[in-house]
Amino acid sequence: MVQPTPMHGAVFVQTLAKDLLAQGFSEHKVFNGTGISPELLNQEKPFLPFDQIAAFFEQASDLTGDDVLGFARGAKREMRRTGLICYVGMSSPTVKDFIRNVTRYRRVFSDAVEIDIDRLDSDGVLRWYFAVPTHVRRRHYVEFGASGLLFAMRQATNRDFCPRLVTFHHARNSNIDVFERFFGCPVKFGQTANAYHFKPEDLDLPLMTADNELYKVLVDLCDRVLQDKSRNLPPIVVEVERAIADRLSSGEVGQETVARTLGMSARTLSRRLAEQNTTFFKTLEDLRTALAINYLKDSDLSLAEISYLLGYSGLSSFNDAFKRWTGNTPGQYRAA
Repeated sequence: MVQPTPMHGAVFVQTLAKDLLAQGFSEHKVFNGTGISPELLNQEKPFLPFDQIAAFFEQASDLTGDDVLGFARGAKREMRRTGLICYVGMSSPTVKDFIRNVTRYRRVFSDAVEIDIDRLDSDGVLRWYFAVPTHVRRRHYVEFGASGLLFAMRQATNRDFCPRLVTFHHARNSNIDVFERFFGCPVKFGQTANAYHFKPEDLDLPLMTADNELYKVLVDLCDRVLQDKSRNLPPIVVEVERAIADRLSSGEVGQETVARTLGMSARTLSRRLAEQNTTFFKTLEDLRTALAINYLKDSDLSLAEISYLLGYSGLSSFNDAFKRWTGNTPGQYRAA
């Protein structure tokens, strides 16, 4: 049985929709083709499948012609609108505690986002991704989340602190200077992960919004909410795509290798993918297609570099595969 799309808090879709309507866009243009009903406008605590939320932000960018729509909205968003997850973060003692609590209790707001803080103590690294297939366009929402998180922490500390480095998995070849001015550090796109690299001293900054008694109450409440909340596990396809993506450029993307990484046999992996009406080869091809299109549209990488990143032994193999996927060569697609 196909697993449901992870759900995510949609309060910021609601705000964006209202802003688009206020700018003069018709309700039809704002909602048509998104799978989202205008009834969203009147919901108190809206939740939607994450792929619909991501698509809404992409469509809003297309409507307005704003290439940094998600980033710009995140850089001034009011995090308190996320409710409980915000308040438990804001009442935490330090920046590091803020990050740990948002990570621990993220299911209160979203089943879609995954946060990795395994290297937070040792290297100051926070990594995150959305547990949806690669073909789901999400560039603007990823950028929205990145700028929004730092904006919230700056508000809570009353300090305009900056990370050492910010990286994004998706490619971008425009307006990078806008990102670097806001983050106050180098920002790199087309990297292996969405990640913040924080300075150790900034992680220890105290929050001006810290409230020890409120903090205890909210942590207890979050624990109870999580116990009652059913969790939508990410589909196996997403797990396979992540394992493939980590190994693409090395060429070690065989089914045996990926299955072993996921702690199962190749036969079990094949069966679980079949339950999702797909195969390992199709998952690999879909991932390569999505990444190739992203690199060609939104980066200045050469065709040879893209071929290498996708795990091809040579440019001719990449050319043949891309023409099979799209009917055009990579060069024709980029020039169109």
